[in-house]
Amino acid sequence: MPPDEIRIRAVPPWQPVQGEEGPFLPLSVDERAELRRIGQAISFKTTGSQIFARGEKASYLYLLTDGVAEAYFVLPNGERQIVAFYWPGDVLGLAEEGVYVNTVSTLSACTFYRFLTAQLDQFLLSHPAIQHQFFVKAVHDLRNAQRQLIMMGRLNGLRRLAAFIVDCSAHEDYFDSKHKILTLPMTRYDIADYIGTSSEVVTRGLGRLEAMGVIHRLSPRTLELKTAELRAIVNLADY
Repeated sequence: MPPDEIRIRAVPPWQPVQGEEGPFLPLSVDERAELRRIGQAISFKTTGSQIFARGEKASYLYLLTDGVAEAYFVLPNGERQIVAFYWPGDVLGLAEEGVYVNTVSTLSACTFYRFLTAQLDQFLLSHPAIQHQFFVKAVHDLRNAQRQLIMMGRLNGLRRLAAFIVDCSAHEDYFDSKHKILTLPMTRYDIADYIGTSSEVVTRGLGRLEAMGVIHRLSPRTLELKTAELRAIVNLADY
């Protein structure tokens, strides 16, 4: 997949039409061309590049086409809370009263399409089919946010870690489904800041999961998974 290929990652809230497949919404050739026409492709080559900061004027909406980024804010006590990881096909630029509510930085080399929010608003009004796809994406992200709240509130540290690994395995660019190999683009510190624990707890949790036989660490960021067994630990049916 070319790094600047426009895809929107979302699972529709209703029964898919026959022939439709996730995890990306169906966009026609013309719709992709229209989005490329009004967007600007930009690339960041290094890890830790800041895309925008909390409190800045929200002039742009971003569509990530390649790489992984993270959104976070710093708590009053100085601790960092990661609120989202963004994968290819994700839209980012959450704003309130015209300013960004989180800081977003790259976790790897990334490519984005950047859209002026004012121009995108006008464009969507005149292109209802594409507006519909952005609506489906917003619903998808809302479901994910609700799921994250439940996970943080109901699951213990080990199950939160297992749930995070299961979620990462849903991204085809980073999970080799044939060999069940997951390549994590984030560090254990990033994972800890996301699931609300410490890096030491993440390290111990990975050790426990390996001792249970549900993962095998090929390297610090490369894991061989037994996905069915991981899901059983999380018991996703509970939420």
